[in-house]
Formats: sequence, C-alpha cells, structure tokens
Amino acid sequence: MSNRQPLEIIINGEIYYKAEKAIEILQATYSGLRNQVIAGNIKKDFPAGSKQAYYRKKDVDKLASERNINAFFGAEDEEADETMITKEEAETISFTPATEADINDCINLNRELFTVSTNESNTTLFKRWRIWIQKNPEIVHVLKRNGELIGITTTLPFKPDSRKFEEILRGDVSILLGDVYISAEDIEEYKAGNHVQLYIAEIGIKPSLSKNLRRKNGARLIYRFMDTIVDLGEKGVIIDKITSVGATKSGIRLLQHFGFSEITFSRSDTRVFIIDMKNSGAPLIRAYREALQNFTNLK
Repeated sequence: MSNRQPLEIIINGEIYYKAEKAIEILQATYSGLRNQVIAGNIKKDFPAGSKQAYYRKKDVDKLASERNINAFFGAEDEEADETMITKEEAETISFTPATEADINDCINLNRELFTVSTNESNTTLFKRWRIWIQKNPEIVHVLKRNGELIGITTTLPFKPDSRKFEEILRGDVSILLGDVYISAEDIEEYKAGNHVQLYIAEIGIKPSLSKNLRRKNGARLIYRFMDTIVDLGEKGVIIDKITSVGATKSGIRLLQHFGFSEITFSRSDTRVFIIDMKNSGAPLIRAYREALQNFTNLK
C-alpha cells in the first residue's frame, strides 16, 4: 500500500497544499516557497502526527493570482517581488473602504480619470457619495501611498432586477460624477443571503504617477479589489451577476483577463461585459464560489 501523501488536506477546516502542488501553482522553487512563508505571505502547518508541512491553499492561490496580475501589467520575473506588498511597505501602502474624509479626494481623482464634463459641484457630489457609503460602506475602496489617495475601486450593488441599473447602462453617462442620480434606495447592502448584481464602475490609478508607480500600484489595486469579491462570498452575499463597461483598450483587456465575456448590447458605442458566476472557471470566481460554499457549510 502506498504511503504517498495527498496533494491536498484539510487542517482546522481549511484546505492546505502539499509543497509540490504549491510550488507548481506558484511556478516557484522550494526555496522560493520557503521565503514566502518566512515573509508571512503563506501559512504552513502540519497534519496531526506528520512531519510533512502543508501550505494554506488560500494564501498560495492569492499569491499566484497576484503574480498573474503582475504579468498582465508587464512585470518581468525579477521585478515581480517588487509589486508585492512586503511587511515594510505595509506601513506606507493601504487599501481600505473609503470614509467620509476621503470623499473629496475620491471625487477629485474621478475628475482626473474621466474626461466627461459635468455641471455638478463637489459639494453636491460629496452629498451623493456620502449617501452611498452610509448605505453600504464597502462600495468604494481606496489605495493610499504615504497617506495620499492614489487609486480607487467603486462597485455599485443593485437588486438583480434594478431598473436604475438598466438606466445607467443604456445612458451615455458618468454615474460617479452625477449624470444619474443614485439614491440610497437604489443601493443594496451586503448581507448574508442577499442577492445582488454588481456594477464595476471604476478601477483607476492616479494618472499623474510615474509609469512605474502606475504599473506597480495598478497591480496592487486590482488584486486587492479581487479580495473584496472573495470577501463577499465569505459573508454569504450571493452575487447573481457582475457587469462592467469596457471604455478603453486596456480596460477591455483587463476584463477579458478576469474572465468577462462581451454581450450584445443595444448601444453600438458601448461595450458591455458580464461574467458567469455559476460556471466561470476564472480563478477569481472560483475563489468566490468556494468562499460562499464554505459560508453555507458553516451555517
């Protein structure tokens, strides 16, 4: 009978990989895997009665996903570690839900990111954004470097049959700068068992940063954004659909990289992308479904 250790086991309710599987997923060496453990990026543990170390699946998959995003941004192998957030960088780089104190900076960054003209004042927009984050504090996330807001993600959760969402898609509008009024009633909360459709309104990095900083922090912003989607599964939030509009070539490439598919849409000048939450094989969606299933199993 073979004594070969399984490639995956469960320790304290979590899935762990055997070293050879973790190395294969990361496309790393054993010493590289060990260094990630030392850096605190991957947790290792031992099954009861075994001297064979295993490595937490969640950490390995997350690290692999981060490197995949780095590759999308054109990072060379030797530069990949520079785009990872080390313990030292954690003091200067943060990714958190936006607070009321961040709103003006969020609006100003949007004015840099979007070339549309709007007659809405910052005062009016501030009141609207405040209503949104009071209803759902996890709609807007901000990336800060040395305290300066340099990146933003905004994802609006609507009811699956929301008419307001259809109005947004069919109009040539900038919802973040006030072209469509979105009330607190239009926004859904993230509660266990709640069905939502998500609209990715923006993922943006401050345009005035140097090319290198835009690349590095763009990668950070995206894989932290991916964490927010998986977190919804951990909270038991049921995502029926995720939709986004491809406004630029790089944005379209990024959506396709995530596993989004373009759909036929009534406006010829608008490219709409959705992702199949039930059947997509994209790593992000698989991780979300696994997190949601774990939540369901624990109920």
